[in-house]
Amino acid sequence: MLRLLVVVVMTTAALRVDVRAYIEPEVRNHELFTPIHENCTQSLMELLLLRQEIRLNQLVDTEKESATTLATVAHLLTELKDAIISKPKQESEDFHSEECTAPFSRVGKTCLLLAMGQKITWAAARQYCSARGGDLATFSDANTYAEYLGYINSVNTENIPVGVWIGGTDEAEEGVWTWITGELMPRGPPFWGSTDGYKPEPGNGRAGNCAILWHPDKYYVHDVHCTYTDVVPLCQKIYN
Repeated sequence: MLRLLVVVVMTTAALRVDVRAYIEPEVRNHELFTPIHENCTQSLMELLLLRQEIRLNQLVDTEKESATTLATVAHLLTELKDAIISKPKQESEDFHSEECTAPFSRVGKTCLLLAMGQKITWAAARQYCSARGGDLATFSDANTYAEYLGYINSVNTENIPVGVWIGGTDEAEEGVWTWITGELMPRGPPFWGSTDGYKPEPGNGRAGNCAILWHPDKYYVHDVHCTYTDVVPLCQKIYN
């Protein structure tokens, strides 16, 4: 803009010289063009400089805001990372304060005991577990269920065809399966199995009010009569 202004001024001056060379003296005394005042040029320059200064200040303010925002985001990400790292550590410390003691074995975040030598009823199985500071085992998700199955297979290495009692029942209300803790049992796959490969469990109605891990169906959950005795307890340690 300033360069253009200078060119205009110089061009105007040149035209004035050329015109003065060919006009009459008396006319030459008359100003054909009003000269651009020095104060006008200075004012334009000052205006341009002021605009550039304002724009520069705006850019500086924007950079400061961006830097502040980035610093805030970085701080939040650091806090999130620390929280993610510390949570598993805290859970591990909480569990280690309640170590599994014999005859229980640590399985995931709990302590289990599969009593292979105790073929008893469901009620007797609860008494057996209670005498050792526990109760029949429960689970709420597929990962925990898979950990339990891994433990059972590691104990029953000879693959003895025996069912395993767990803490599920619908004795209080037919068809409403709950754990002994009062929580609802998970239903459907991958927990409950099927009879004859097509009839989904539970399928025994009032004749089956207690839950077992059924060996012939690869330890999927089935409902059976609570007085079955060819079933062993899976005990879970209880910490008060």
